[in-house]
Amino acid sequence: MFVESSGDVSLEGASVVRCTTSEAAIYLAGIDRLALTNSQFVDNVASQTPAALFFTSRIAAIDSILRNTTFFRNSALGNIAILAASPLTWDCPLGYWMPNVGQLFGDLSGCNRLCAEGHYGNASDHFTSDCSGPCWLGHFCPEGSVLPRKCPAGTHMPNRRAANVSDCFPCAPGQYQPESGQEECLPCAAGSFSPNVGSAACEACPMGGVCEDAGAASRLVWQPCPAGSFNPNRGSSSSAACELCPIGTASAAPGAEGSETCSPCDPGHFAATPGLSKCERCFAGSYQNDMGATGCRDCKKGSYCEPGASRPLPCEGGSYSDKTDLSAASQCTPAAPGHIAARGSTEQTACGAGSFARGTRNEVCELCVEGSYQGATGASECTDADPGHFATTGATQQTPCAKGSYAATAGLSKCERCEPGTSSGAG
Repeated sequence: MFVESSGDVSLEGASVVRCTTSEAAIYLAGIDRLALTNSQFVDNVASQTPAALFFTSRIAAIDSILRNTTFFRNSALGNIAILAASPLTWDCPLGYWMPNVGQLFGDLSGCNRLCAEGHYGNASDHFTSDCSGPCWLGHFCPEGSVLPRKCPAGTHMPNRRAANVSDCFPCAPGQYQPESGQEECLPCAAGSFSPNVGSAACEACPMGGVCEDAGAASRLVWQPCPAGSFNPNRGSSSSAACELCPIGTASAAPGAEGSETCSPCDPGHFAATPGLSKCERCFAGSYQNDMGATGCRDCKKGSYCEPGASRPLPCEGGSYSDKTDLSAASQCTPAAPGHIAARGSTEQTACGAGSFARGTRNEVCELCVEGSYQGATGASECTDADPGHFATTGATQQTPCAKGSYAATAGLSKCERCEPGTSSGAG
């Protein structure tokens, strides 16, 4: 078939078989457009190239098309089957391409050239290996790709023309990418970290502390909450997340995860402010007998309170106090001569008539012994009975001897009867 300087040529369902010619089995020179569809060229022989089809267009348009046409066992010099001197567009499956000008060799059954790796082809009229263009950012395109494929989560692709999934860059430690098809990885936010390559998510900071730095690649950035505080939550990014132990409690352990580590203060101790690592001892002169106290009580009268006292200790016998700030037994006031003080006394007590207390720090008064007496209170000594008088134990005054008796010396506890033939007046 020879056509020259003609308008449009359309062939559909043509079967060109066993033609022997000097030139191509179909020779189209200087036509306008060609539409060749559902046809076949088989066992054609030409003495000059090409064997099956020669095509030129006088309008150099790109509208000529070749669709679903096969070429088998056609023979010519150089095994050239087709020579297109003007653009002849092949209708290719997606992901394929064919050159639209030049020589094509051997057997052909539709398009046989895949779009190049790093590129994709989502149209049917591609005539270069670049097809629709380079692969997108965040994607990869194996050979023959119809559309770019997304790099998986945990990776990124900042460049175009990636060919394989292995070309996708894994996210570095301290970064993550939860979505597929992304150009960049994201830094782990403060409160999290990513120790591994290719992470799709960051790990939350453990309980009991905080991770203040963004982009952390290790849990070593975790800082424990200080003693006296705790954090029951994961993923905290600020020290403000550490909750303080309430007043009346304390915690010595850093990195605590819960409030159960905040222990109530023992008796003798207190915590007046939140967030203490240990309870304070009650100050000298005060005490606290309860658990979980926020302050201490003033010491009681008649007692003293050493530092850390859980109860007041009574002043020792023979001493007393009416103050509420004593811190040692030595600060209690000794009972004066002629006075006594029982254990825990708030004041001293004067010895009664007929008794005495010699020296200081007496706990009990002694009765005046026989032959002595004391009529006053608060005495440190008793007085001997005068001659002619006597005094019994605990006497408050001396008693004169009765008529007919006598006491020759002082300090007697009874009078003697006069001998027969002698007499004595009273006293």
